[in-house]
Amino acid sequence: MNYIIGVDGGGTKTEAVAYDLEGNKISEGKAGYGNLLINEKQAIANIIQAIEQCITPIDKGSCHYICLGLAGYGGVENPQGIKRALSRAFNAPFTIVNDGIIAHAALLKGNDGILTISGTGSVSIGIHKGIEKSAGGWGHILGDEGSGYWIAMQAFIKMTKEEDEGYEYSHLTETILKKLGYHSVMQLKKFIYSATKSEIAAFVPLIVQHAEKGDGFSQDILNQAGYHLSKQTLEVIKKLKLSENVTIAIKGSILTNIPLVQSSFINHIKLEKLNVKFVLDDVSATLGCYYIAMKQLK
Repeated sequence: MNYIIGVDGGGTKTEAVAYDLEGNKISEGKAGYGNLLINEKQAIANIIQAIEQCITPIDKGSCHYICLGLAGYGGVENPQGIKRALSRAFNAPFTIVNDGIIAHAALLKGNDGILTISGTGSVSIGIHKGIEKSAGGWGHILGDEGSGYWIAMQAFIKMTKEEDEGYEYSHLTETILKKLGYHSVMQLKKFIYSATKSEIAAFVPLIVQHAEKGDGFSQDILNQAGYHLSKQTLEVIKKLKLSENVTIAIKGSILTNIPLVQSSFINHIKLEKLNVKFVLDDVSATLGCYYIAMKQLK
């Protein structure tokens, strides 16, 4: 059996999936994080482990290509370590790209269009006639507007305003303090300046719950998130000089799982009167590796 392997290496896990040459899933393997910026040696070991797990169940198969989409790959100063390790471990040609590129290919089936991602962070990636442009993806210090981190931080900032201006704590503030085990907003710095981005973004479900119960501030945050993500997407459309027949796909828990953010995003895009097709499917990013690999093989 001839097959290709797609690898999605993120900040918490690595997923490797084998596809036959028609795009059907054959087997899979999973391991720890694949982001080389966390710990290159361990990330490489995890990537190889996931691929080996994926290959093991395939009887007498021939791997024609390996495509890897790795989080943070664009920030790797010297990629020779991962390239040497893959060359030693597997007798197959390979391509390594950023994980956003394989997600783009997966949702758009290898075709031109724009992918906007909003999870803990946010980014928009557009490809048109071989030209790639992006907006966002600057990280939580420089940007990430509309991301899970950004949404949660708007609530935390409001908490500090309530404290400074002597207002009675809102119900949202009380709920967040209860989850943290705190009695006062004055204790908040202990958490904010020691927490990871993911730990901060984990407070988004509380904000969503309050929005669903009619809390105006929470609703406004989520609407603003959709607006910021639409603005980011429109910047990519502008950079690519697209004016009609634009395909926009979405990915990430914020855009796919929070209706208020998604509807705000779509509505703000529609205000521009573009001929837009939205792709709201939920597919594995490794499928994008299949489309990229098949282009290389052809």
